[in-house]
Amino acid sequence: MFWTPLRLAKTSGRDKVKRTDEPSTPTLDRIRAGQEVKVVQIVAGQSATQQLAQLGICAGTRLKVRRSAPMGGPVLVDSGESMVAIGRGMARKVSVLILR
Repeated sequence: MFWTPLRLAKTSGRDKVKRTDEPSTPTLDRIRAGQEVKVVQIVAGQSATQQLAQLGICAGTRLKVRRSAPMGGPVLVDSGESMVAIGRGMARKVSVLILR
């Protein structure tokens, strides 16, 4: 499931809620192999945020996606000097900014 923000649109004096098709920032599970990203935000609970921090992934961290396994497999990223495999569910919680 992919989160999409809601926006209000005014039509003939009445407010209607519209769902946008594109998220505000992509998540790590949507990034192709070879791209470099910067972690913008982690949208998760305390436990998941702590697990990612133990792997060296927190806001401001630069990552390079080495491999994005097909069919819901893990995402392999370079985080500083270590290589880390992250499950799709966890990668979906990491909002990123594409650098290259």
